[in-house]
Amino acid sequence: MNQVLLIDDDSKFRTLFKRLIERKFLIKVTEAEDGNAGLELLYKTSPGLIFLDIDMPGLNGLEFLQKIRETGSNVPIVVITSHNEKEFVEKIIQYNISGYLLKTAYTSQLADHLEKIFQKFGNPN
Repeated sequence: MNQVLLIDDDSKFRTLFKRLIERKFLIKVTEAEDGNAGLELLYKTSPGLIFLDIDMPGLNGLEFLQKIRETGSNVPIVVITSHNEKEFVEKIIQYNISGYLLKTAYTSQLADHLEKIFQKFGNPN
């Protein structure tokens, strides 16, 4: 994997997440601030993995998941959100997501979770 797409409307979180991935895993991260921009970048860059927030203005994460799966794409998508209610998790699982990360995790925990994700999807390290 040589590129990741990060779709999240929180610019501070995107900056932190991008730095963590690029420095620790040496993987290029392309950023989008909402689902519409994410769709454009998906087709332009063909990332090996997508990290997707759910709560965003415009095209939100659930709508993004629905659109991308309707096209037949099976690109791995890891949802990053602060939602952890059972009903919510059950709802997003139907879109064949590849993982689920809570934004409330500490940076060290986030790095550990990312390590496992990149091992699963082909970390170049």
